[in-house]
Amino acid sequence: MTRTPAAITIAAAAAVLLAACTGEHTTAEPPTMTSAQAKQAVVDIVNRSYAEIGGDWTIRSGPAVQSCELPSGGSGAAFTYIVDRAPGGEPSSDIKKLQHFWSGEGIKAGPYKNGGSNPVHGLSGVGGPTTSIDLYADPTGYTIEGFSVCTVGDAAEMQGNGE
Repeated sequence: MTRTPAAITIAAAAAVLLAACTGEHTTAEPPTMTSAQAKQAVVDIVNRSYAEIGGDWTIRSGPAVQSCELPSGGSGAAFTYIVDRAPGGEPSSDIKKLQHFWSGEGIKAGPYKNGGSNPVHGLSGVGGPTTSIDLYADPTGYTIEGFSVCTVGDAAEMQGNGE
């Protein structure tokens, strides 16, 4: 089975949206960032992550605002940001490189592997400047997706304002 960067991106975006809908992305502490700071933080860490790996990356989604659940209850706003890259690179080497980088950024990361006969490997991280960040490293293309911390804000209103 051949996977394209677009197929990997679609699967990654679906996972992010499903997790957000189930409330998986909540923080244990009250938000300390404004929504603008959270948006910038997720963009920065994703951009610096792909710079560590190298290559030509394309923004596939975001930064896009969506609803999240605040630790204190009620709805807040968080941002997703997804980039991908065409084939190239050495997945195992790039995973190690990014794991080292993320560790220095306060992100706790571990290996990722999806199911199937030809699994996609990667790295899944939590903490640091994001709620979660993932690398899907496949010889047919890479995807990095980040999910910001949940902040006080009305995601629907922000979407209506062009966020």
